[in-house]
Parts: sequence; structure tokens; C-alpha cells
Amino acid sequence: MKKLAILFWTFFWISSVTLGGGMAMLPLFDREFVEKRGWLTSQEMVDVVAVMQSLPGLIMVNMAVLIGYRLKGIAGALTAAFASVLTPFAVIAVLARGAAAISASPTLAHVFLGVRAGTAALVMMSLVKLAKSALDGRFAWTLAVIGFVAAVGLQVDVTYVVLFGFLVGLGLVVAEVVRRERS
Repeated sequence: MKKLAILFWTFFWISSVTLGGGMAMLPLFDREFVEKRGWLTSQEMVDVVAVMQSLPGLIMVNMAVLIGYRLKGIAGALTAAFASVLTPFAVIAVLARGAAAISASPTLAHVFLGVRAGTAALVMMSLVKLAKSALDGRFAWTLAVIGFVAAVGLQVDVTYVVLFGFLVGLGLVVAEVVRRERS
């Protein structure tokens, strides 16, 4: 029962203090799940984030279900998922009632401008940390830079960038298998 309470409060806290969606939550995920609680290793965190990005739905809820299930089965998955949506649901319900007043407020427009800037900094920090963990060697860095330039500079749909990365990785596996069979 104690671990369920920890799961609840951990996911409730993360969803309550982060703005900007899943990518903005990455620094907190890393600190809570890897550094503080040891629920994931650094490599597992990189792998989990990659999987969460490729699944439909919200990263926070997907992460909650995965971590909750891993720690306490179905009860853990349900507890963590509920905790992760509780605060956003309450905030959206309140904001929906006052949407007209909020959208007309120049003060709140400036507040959210600051929030967006802070969120962008958190996302960049997470990306740098994940890149250091996930990209080992020149080839991986080169592939990441090519993907970034294609997606941002050339505006190639990210689906094709991910598919390209998948095909390159698959090609490397096939090449390794062929090399081993020949030796």
C-alpha cells in the first residue's frame, strides 16, 4: 500500500508542477525515476522515452501506466494513471469556465509567454541529457544531426525521419549478422 501511495504522489506532483506537455516533463521524469527512486536506469529511461514518443496518447499517462505496472501491476498502473490526469483535469475544468476572460487578458498572455520560454529551456535541457545517454559514437551523432536538419531545416515529416532511422538501424543489424556469418 505504501508503494501505491508513493506512485500516486509522485505522478500527482509531476503533473501538478509541469506545464508544456510530455517533453517538458522529461527532466522531472529523469530526476524522480532514475536519480531519486531508481525505478529506471539511465539507459532504460532513454528507451522508455523513445517508446512513449511512438505510442498514441499522452506521454505522462503512458509513462504512468508503464512505471505503475512495473512496480505494482494493474493497481499501480491505475493509481499512477489516475494521479497523472487529476490535476490537468481539474485545471481544464476551471479554465473552461473562464476561457473568455483569460483569452482577453494581456497580463495572462505575458505570463504564458514566460511559461512557454521556461518550458522550451526545460525541453532543451532534457534533449541534451538524453542525447548524451543515447548517442554513443560519431555515427549516432551524425545520424541525429541528419535527422534534425531534415526535420527542422528541410521540414521533412518526422515520420519519415523516424522511419529512416529505423531502416538505418535495421540495416546495421543485418550487416552485423552477415558479417558474423561470414567469419
